[in-house]
Amino acid sequence: MPIYTEMEAAMRSDDADRYAALLADDFEYVRHKSKDTIDRDAMRELLKKVWRPGNRIIEDLRCLYENDDILVVHTTLSFASGSREGAMIVHQKRHGRIVRIESGVSDLSGGAGAPTTQKPVKAPAAASANSPIPHETST
Repeated sequence: MPIYTEMEAAMRSDDADRYAALLADDFEYVRHKSKDTIDRDAMRELLKKVWRPGNRIIEDLRCLYENDDILVVHTTLSFASGSREGAMIVHQKRHGRIVRIESGVSDLSGGAGAPTTQKPVKAPAAASANSPIPHETST
């Protein structure tokens, strides 16, 4: 059973209770850095804090894949603090409800640790048969 449309509506309306209704009773969210987990009630309270009015702007939110077992979402968010992040969120599903979420977040705000623009590396015009193959990495 697809749930992305309902999840997106809850996120765009900052409705943590509506979002929590999609979570199974035995739901767990795994924090990507600490690997700590939180349950459905703790998730609802966390979302109420993060989704408070004026705290965030959803720049992009899209479903990459959904079937009866999994929902994969990518989003880009800006926050009132000035930070900006991209997140890949994997939702494991059972009987049309979310049972587990894990996410990976990248800092896009341009501060320390933010990704830098990659410079393309040009391969040599002609390589001899004994020359190493250039790697696709920047210098």
